[in-house]
Amino acid sequence: MIRSFYAKNQSQVHIVGVDVEEAMKSDGVDFVIANGMTWPIVVDADGRSRGFFGMGVPVTWFIDKNGTVVHKKIGVLSSETELREMAIKYLHLTLS
Repeated sequence: MIRSFYAKNQSQVHIVGVDVEEAMKSDGVDFVIANGMTWPIVVDADGRSRGFFGMGVPVTWFIDKNGTVVHKKIGVLSSETELREMAIKYLHLTLS
């Protein structure tokens, strides 16, 4: 779902993944490859980002062009439609 959304909207939306749960970096790399993720992924090897993200994942943050967090969705996104509607609502985008 995210891969499809990104393919359609990458000219308007930037996605960055943060890997905070893997015991080994190679587990995260294998996941990225297996799922065809083409956006940047950063690895938080020492768990430093937990103060921002919390313990539960996934978390989807919507950050506007000024760097302001405008919404945080905790939990799994249910569909590409949900992701699209949230991007429109919180980032004020016109998406296809």
